[in-house]
Amino acid sequence: MLQALLQERFRLGVHRETRQLPVYQLVVGKGGAKLQPSKEGSCTPYLVNGPPPRSGPGNFCGLHAVSGLSRALEGKGVTLAMLAPSLSRTYTAALGRNIIDGTGLSGAFDVHLEWASDPMTEPTPGAAPSIFTALLEQLGLKLESAKGPVEVLVIEHVEKPSAN
Repeated sequence: MLQALLQERFRLGVHRETRQLPVYQLVVGKGGAKLQPSKEGSCTPYLVNGPPPRSGPGNFCGLHAVSGLSRALEGKGVTLAMLAPSLSRTYTAALGRNIIDGTGLSGAFDVHLEWASDPMTEPTPGAAPSIFTALLEQLGLKLESAKGPVEVLVIEHVEKPSAN
């Protein structure tokens, strides 16, 4: 609805394309991954177009934000292909880059990750670590600078609207 409004009011013309831009690539750290494989049946897959489960909300697979003073993600049955975009949605604005999975690891894992709200600075002693430190210490993963495919929105045309 918003897109139609912008097209009508501003004669906005856009298209999407993929470009090679700076990204952070999620890779396995030197000490190896510290990921716990998810146990079969430990969570219920969430089906967007499927019927609701019979026993109520249940323990769904996937990532869930945890409330608290620092940021946290809790997840069951999580693939690294799910984790990287979730971190990317959280930090693209702060880090200036998307995060892509470059671990080469497959399978589903149970994860708990807790870090400080400010991604670029190490906090005071006793506080939660930065996202960089948390990934390495808690999951055995790290973020490396790289170039990778990023979908961008290209503005083709826009006009100043006339007075109403």
